[in-house]
Amino acid sequence: IKPIEVYAIFGGQWPHSSFMVPGGVMSAPNLSDITRATAILNHWKDNWLEAEWLGCSVDRWLENKTWEDVLAWVDENESQHNSDLGFFIRYALEIGLDKYGAGCGNYIAPGTYLDPTLYENPTVDGRQVALIGRGGVYADGQYLPYDQLRVSEDVTHSFYNGSRPLHPWEGETSPIDPRSGRKSGKYSWAKSPRYDVPDLGRLPLEAGPLARRMAAAAPDAAGHQDSDPLFADIMAKLGPSVFVRQLARVHEGPKYFKWVMEWLSQIDLKGSFYTKPEELESGKGWGATEAARGALQDWIVIENGKIENYQVITPTAWNIGPRDSEGTLGPIEQALVGTPIMDMEDPVELGHVARSFDSCLVCTVHAYDGKTGRELNRFVVNGMV
Repeated sequence: IKPIEVYAIFGGQWPHSSFMVPGGVMSAPNLSDITRATAILNHWKDNWLEAEWLGCSVDRWLENKTWEDVLAWVDENESQHNSDLGFFIRYALEIGLDKYGAGCGNYIAPGTYLDPTLYENPTVDGRQVALIGRGGVYADGQYLPYDQLRVSEDVTHSFYNGSRPLHPWEGETSPIDPRSGRKSGKYSWAKSPRYDVPDLGRLPLEAGPLARRMAAAAPDAAGHQDSDPLFADIMAKLGPSVFVRQLARVHEGPKYFKWVMEWLSQIDLKGSFYTKPEELESGKGWGATEAARGALQDWIVIENGKIENYQVITPTAWNIGPRDSEGTLGPIEQALVGTPIMDMEDPVELGHVARSFDSCLVCTVHAYDGKTGRELNRFVVNGMV
């Protein structure tokens, strides 16, 4: 948990750091902040990431470019073979975690981290080329540029009013009583995000580390962008599974360590950390980042200086959303189908599948008075109910 301390140094708290504002950050870092952060991360690397998890240097792990490289890495020496990661790979293959939990096999990553020299005047159109962690969609074996206008949400099987897929700028969040909703086949508080893929239609997409790794494997990366072929090779040889999804997650630790250390060394303490954004009277906006769990995106509509509509699609929504109007299952639902259960009294395999997506289910758990239908509580935030 040592890297979490870095969040607190720059953000004041963790979780839910509130230091970032449109146009920059609330307070500029100083030399002490950077020195402490660097020391914490080096301590974490020396005492856990390399010593315990990898059994080798970060650079040695990142040399792996193919599945054969990974297998050879495990048996290269005793330190790597007996490391936490070496054990995970050996044990996962032994118990068959590479044989189930595939999911939909299509992926979404809007990307994250921006080259500041290419993003001095932020626009939606200019974001894609400035990304360091590349964005993209991988569907039906093809790499596609990500376009937020192709996103929609379906509520056919969700506890909301609505009869057609809507782009988030037109999105509606009108909840209904689950008791009546179940009568019409509704069964989840999550909506069903879908992406309109040319010639293939509206598809469910998986978000998360594996999606980011597939985006990083796309051809034609610019010089400042992540170019990492490892998981394209692994997917071609093993296909998606619980194991591959988790391996993608742990692969990002060493990679992001390298990035963060480089960025800390590049901070100009005399530079500007805030640029006042233009405040529009009316307009539409979209923002995206990659949370640990995957694609996190916000859409906003402003009319006459006030928020007319605001919709968020979380990575968990992409992964755990129910079937849509065409009956197509969401990614986790598809991943559960066909999972072998050794003991019906203790179906741990279902837990392996579900946990491999690292879902945050807080927003899909709701409490209500099932006997009377009475509203339990209502909150007012900044004058809005």
